[in-house]
Amino acid sequence: MKGLFAVAVVTAALLGGACSQPLSPVSPSSARSGNLSLDSVSLGASEQSAPFKGTFEGSQTLTVTQPPYASVNGSATGTATQLGQFTVAFPHTVNLATRTGVGTYTFTAANGDTLTADFTGQATQEGTTVSIVEQATITGGTGRFAGASGAFTAYRTFYQTTGVTEGSFDGTISW
Repeated sequence: MKGLFAVAVVTAALLGGACSQPLSPVSPSSARSGNLSLDSVSLGASEQSAPFKGTFEGSQTLTVTQPPYASVNGSATGTATQLGQFTVAFPHTVNLATRTGVGTYTFTAANGDTLTADFTGQATQEGTTVSIVEQATITGGTGRFAGASGAFTAYRTFYQTTGVTEGSFDGTISW
């Protein structure tokens, strides 16, 4: 009986000493080491944020619908971070008087996942070459881009004599 009592006293002392340590292996404060908190683990574990940039080349056609407005259908192929090789369609409406445009990018990755973004743009023209800057907001997608968000700026050149458009974009994507 004295032996069992001694074992119980030693066990209680060991457990009591372990519980009085400021940082035990299971305490919430130990999960905050390395700038990682329980809040960030539970709230942001599935969200990623990464650079989103690439280049593309394709063509576009412009059809005057009701002056001064024109409908533009553009498509291209390219390579981008997060997408790899892609195709992109970018239909938009242009006000020819102000050289402003509004449209949508729909990127399709090689595996079929899509990424969409709404954009507004401003063009300047020198001869038959049009330089365009478009501010885009990522609105979602399918597959690995479901629920995606972010923004990017596209810089395009459109050559009116050939119908060729080429450009690049740079921004950030989260999903």
